[in-house]
Amino acid sequence: MMDVLIRGGTVIDGTGEKARRADVAVKDGMIAAVGELNGERAETVLDAEGAAVTPGFIDMHSHSDTAFLLDDSCASKLCQGITTEITGNCGDSPFPCSFEETEAPWKGSAPSFSAFLQRFQDGHAMATNQAMLVGHGALRSAVVGLADRPAADGEIEKMQELLRRDLAAGAWGLSLGLEYAPGFFADQRELRALAKVVQAYDGLLPAHMRSEGLKIDEALQELLSLGRETGARVHASHLKLDNFRVHGRAAQVWDAIRQARREGMRVSADLYPYTASCTTLSIRCPDWSLDGGDEALVKRLQGDRRQEIVAGIRAHYFNAHRADTCLFSDDGGFWPQIVGRTLRQVAQEELHTDDYAQAAADILIRTRGKAWCIFFVMSEDDMLYFLRQETAIGTDARALPGDPAKISQSPHPRAYGALPEFFRLNRVHGFCSLEEAVKRVTGLPAGIVGLRDRGLLLPGLAADITVFDPASIAPQATYAQPVQLARGVRHVLVNGQIALRDGKQTALRAGQFLRKR
Repeated sequence: MMDVLIRGGTVIDGTGEKARRADVAVKDGMIAAVGELNGERAETVLDAEGAAVTPGFIDMHSHSDTAFLLDDSCASKLCQGITTEITGNCGDSPFPCSFEETEAPWKGSAPSFSAFLQRFQDGHAMATNQAMLVGHGALRSAVVGLADRPAADGEIEKMQELLRRDLAAGAWGLSLGLEYAPGFFADQRELRALAKVVQAYDGLLPAHMRSEGLKIDEALQELLSLGRETGARVHASHLKLDNFRVHGRAAQVWDAIRQARREGMRVSADLYPYTASCTTLSIRCPDWSLDGGDEALVKRLQGDRRQEIVAGIRAHYFNAHRADTCLFSDDGGFWPQIVGRTLRQVAQEELHTDDYAQAAADILIRTRGKAWCIFFVMSEDDMLYFLRQETAIGTDARALPGDPAKISQSPHPRAYGALPEFFRLNRVHGFCSLEEAVKRVTGLPAGIVGLRDRGLLLPGLAADITVFDPASIAPQATYAQPVQLARGVRHVLVNGQIALRDGKQTALRAGQFLRKR
């Protein structure tokens, strides 16, 4: 007697091989059989007639690290068919930190990966799996702090020691956030030393590169050089061209990746299928102004160096032509009136100015550097070019609930729809076959990360399974109304348990933190 039998669907197994009609049986959290199972019996039978039965989707770039502390449903991800999220990205992870939290409730930080897992296991749950990376920014903060200076030899050795400890405990690699403080304070010596540790553990080295705009070529070469010099597997996170001056150069950027692969390098990339990014407003400030973190930035904006910072903001992004392309998504809890409004609107209606760089500075002060923005900065042609390549797909977002009443921010619609939007765009533009599209959200990201028991629909592997309608899967989230669950996913199993049935989430929270063995 099987636990679950998925009957009557078309199996697309994540390898890229041709789809076939087959049933899928699940027992004790594992895929027990795939084929003609007419005589098989099960406690629960799920109808997959007219649907694709695939491995559970893998979100290649997620920020759900501690999202379970606020809402364990992970509804925004689960309803996209996502069963596993790759977290700890952009240099940001909840460990290591230089202190042990003792207050209740737990806020998520921990001194090590093992300590983090122990705190999770002590009474917490979530609906999807996570495979976590160590964040370089967190690692540097714990050892060096937020100062703008090179790490000393002893500090590099300490970072290597902490990284080895967490990789040995099962973290999947080291993420770089080189466009954020304190990541952009790191020099090549520091990054090479850490990349060598990652290589020794066969981990992944994904990077939010130092530039995704005017200096994209130099930034990509920095990442490729790290891989070339250390042998580490490198990965370009949320690949994009986010400055109008470099729009149209997607082919040249991809050619550099293609050439590195010809040289034998292990290099990969992911992206989300939208032409707007979402990040901190402070990313528009000069790097030096973030020496010491957000609070130091705010003090400088209130002091003698304000005009230098404003000049940097203006040169980087904010002139009158760009003021409508910045939409505030989160105020950090300091100024809720700005959420859902553009910089132009806030500047004119709240601050009564047409100087948008000065307005951005005032908003940073008011929100203590915590404001987040959706920036409409990419070209659709560039995005479509990257989607035609062998790229994985990520949401670049944390898991969120499906109830708008539970959300105070106005998130990017990618949080609720990135993977369904990839399938929708593939129906329109025909980037690849359906079998290849499924591989790019299952087998491909599993191979990039090193997940050996997921990403493929084969007997003996973990029963993370998504059943969806290829003709109708699509996002419903928009920039104006982002808190809307995707449509077209019928059933989802996480570790053999039914997490979504007939499009409705169940009460089960079967997600686990996965360890690299």
